[in-house]
Amino acid sequence: MTLLRRNLSSLNLLTTFESAARLGSFTLAAAELGVTQAAVSLQIKALERELNTPLFIRAHRRVLLTPAGKALSAVVGASFNAMSEVIDTIRQPVVPDTVAIGITLAFNQFWLMPRLPDFRARHPNIKLRLVADDATPDLRQARLDLAMRYGKPPFEDAVSLASKEEHAFPVCSPALLERMGHSPETADVRDLPLIASDLVNPAWMPWRTWARSQRLGPAFERAADESRLRFNHYSDTVQAALNGEGVTMGWSLLLSDLLRSGRLVRIGSASVTPEERYHIVIPAGRDPAPAARLFLDWLIANLDLAPAAPLRHVP
Repeated sequence: MTLLRRNLSSLNLLTTFESAARLGSFTLAAAELGVTQAAVSLQIKALERELNTPLFIRAHRRVLLTPAGKALSAVVGASFNAMSEVIDTIRQPVVPDTVAIGITLAFNQFWLMPRLPDFRARHPNIKLRLVADDATPDLRQARLDLAMRYGKPPFEDAVSLASKEEHAFPVCSPALLERMGHSPETADVRDLPLIASDLVNPAWMPWRTWARSQRLGPAFERAADESRLRFNHYSDTVQAALNGEGVTMGWSLLLSDLLRSGRLVRIGSASVTPEERYHIVIPAGRDPAPAARLFLDWLIANLDLAPAAPLRHVP
């Protein structure tokens, strides 16, 4: 592109040329581009001056390409078609009453999906697009209306509307404890197999951080680092814990349903409350649309939160 700009004073000249060459008429090109026929003629003349060669033979009511014009038309036309195909491929459609929501894989699987039928029953006409990714997107660039983000504000790209603290503690399946002859109240995490996760977000608590907070000693830290079972997604780590494979780090909000149902149990009473919290965020500088506002209100109510700041309602 830099080289092309050096060769031409304006890329608009190629746009005008492509239209005139394809249609075989300055008049039709002017209508397509929304300019006058005289403006098209001036653009073509400017391009011919820059290239120091004629591109068209002006005939009565039509124009014909010279050999140089044919050569340029073939390249420019193919390039424009290729760009158009790529743009059509990557363009995301704008669908009215659609809410795009960014969440982590685990939050989507363990908290949101079980509650989603309630929102859809309340608002059947609103379309939802769930974008589950453990990486944190820049909301100023991502095509998202809101996101559930774990971290500590301020966020450069987003505004937090509400937040909720999290508590971290070891969890496992009752079957694992029964098999190893322990109870949830008396079990010692140092005597149990650990399941580790490769954490994308440094704010998520690894076993090493937990060990230091509880002063469990270097031996436990080494055991955590050398865990025989490790996953790159936290949701898979939880599933392994449900299957009785070992102990994973649990989160009070994220795993609330599994803990309430007894499919996972908390080991001991010790917990850590990090400075980071779950935040409902919207892109900085953008007000939520009416459909997004309805989802925000539903999410805040289901998380039992008070908004951090009043939403500006869009009429």
